[in-house]
Amino acid sequence: MVAFSLSVMLLLLLLWRGLQLSQGREIESLRHMQAVRAQSMDALLQREAERLLSVRNVAQHLLQIQATAPGALDADLRATLAHRDQPVWPVPAHDAAAVYGISAAALGGLDGFTRDEAGLAADVIVARSLSHLLSAAPEGSGIRRRIAYVSRNGVLAAHPSIPQQEVVSAVRRLAAAPYFSDSLPSRNPGRRVQWRIAPATVEREQLSLFLSVPVYAEGDFRGVAMLELPQRSLDDQLSRAPFHQANSYLIDREGRLIGASTRNVRAGETMQTALSGPWPAATLDAVFHADSGLLDGAGGASGSDLMFRRLRQGGLALVDEIPLHQLWLAGAARLSGVIGAGAAALGILLCATLAVVHSLFRHYLARGEALRTLAETDALTGLANRRVFAARFAADSARCAAEQRPVSVVMLDIDHFKSINDRWGHASGDVVLRAVADALRGGVRKDDLPARLGGEEFAVLLPDTGVDDAAAVAEHLRQRLEALRCEPAPDAGSTGPIRFTASFGVAAIAPGNGGNLDALLMAADRRLYEAKANGRNQVVAR
Repeated sequence: MVAFSLSVMLLLLLLWRGLQLSQGREIESLRHMQAVRAQSMDALLQREAERLLSVRNVAQHLLQIQATAPGALDADLRATLAHRDQPVWPVPAHDAAAVYGISAAALGGLDGFTRDEAGLAADVIVARSLSHLLSAAPEGSGIRRRIAYVSRNGVLAAHPSIPQQEVVSAVRRLAAAPYFSDSLPSRNPGRRVQWRIAPATVEREQLSLFLSVPVYAEGDFRGVAMLELPQRSLDDQLSRAPFHQANSYLIDREGRLIGASTRNVRAGETMQTALSGPWPAATLDAVFHADSGLLDGAGGASGSDLMFRRLRQGGLALVDEIPLHQLWLAGAARLSGVIGAGAAALGILLCATLAVVHSLFRHYLARGEALRTLAETDALTGLANRRVFAARFAADSARCAAEQRPVSVVMLDIDHFKSINDRWGHASGDVVLRAVADALRGGVRKDDLPARLGGEEFAVLLPDTGVDDAAAVAEHLRQRLEALRCEPAPDAGSTGPIRFTASFGVAAIAPGNGGNLDALLMAADRRLYEAKANGRNQVVAR
């Protein structure tokens, strides 16, 4: 009897110890899953920050051009500026984000805004040029964003567009918002990207994460570029919580909530008020004191543990509130095979464990490969994305400069793509984008790199190729696209095959010269828009 009792006690001790070890393994698995989600969110925020900086760089470049070699005003712009004393006056921007100007009277008393008649025309020209860039949001990315540029003269370009009757009120709210005021020279002398949480632009009861960066030209503050990520886009990233009953939160250094996995966040809500149980006030300091960690709630009345990981972008942290009973159940589930099989099935259990480890290893490898593919390719077309295009350009341009060989870039934009979406629907528009991608892959050399830069805009990197040969490649691609016939999607709003054309711009770096991708793309883009201005469906290389 004593021996039996001792055996039972030993078995219970072994079971308790096994349960503790199993719970530890479960916690490490949760740490790994949280790290993957944090990496995905960091990648999202990094992409959006790079997108905003590209808008800032293009704006500053265009302002520099206007300062050194101002272009002549066309008839539309002259007619537009004649109405500059109206409260809101639209600026014509065809097939692009809406652009509006605001009168000097409407700007009165708004910090950061002042009417400078000498620079007003340049601001209008720059905003109209930027409208095409702002509206070139990647299709099918699943990210809802609003991106805008506003000059200190009160010229506003935004995508999605703001209704004209709401422009003045939107600018007034903008002037009072921290993401704008903190970008002014007095508060941001270092001209850094600012991350702020504030009420959403349209759904005022919701919150958004705002990125803003000031725009300067020749040392003068000229405006602010802004990007808004609504809470719902961030909630999508948080929805993959480790347990169905777990809550996942995205917070800033002040403890304010910007996203939650299970519900909408109310304005002014904090982590302390959102957690299911009481936590000490020092919890927030502990979250931002280390890069990652686990706060044990077993000794308190919370009934849960907090697992956290700081993001590299935006001064944010990802916090998972994990119910303790879920941890114990998960740990017990890991031991169910041992309890059921016993010592006699140790060999079978070992084989099962090896199979599980092998399956998990293959699963994690597959997820890692999926993350790598997501980071390097465009999800809709399978072409390289802008990041891979920039990295490949850096390598090829350096090699070609050392070997005294040229490098060329071809940019193309589908003509009247919005009309295709309007007539056949967005699903058919995706069919056209994939068809263009297939034509590019089949129409260039093995060493060339076709990429989708965003929307209906594509580019091809042609190493060891001069501008004349690149123009010939572009003409070959133009003919291939002109000959394509795409069948509409099943739910298309119109029948009959889809025919379309594209306009091309070509730019090159001479042999032996160092390369700047932004400058090269800007040159190719100018020629692309020259091709569109000349009637579309053509190649402009000089």
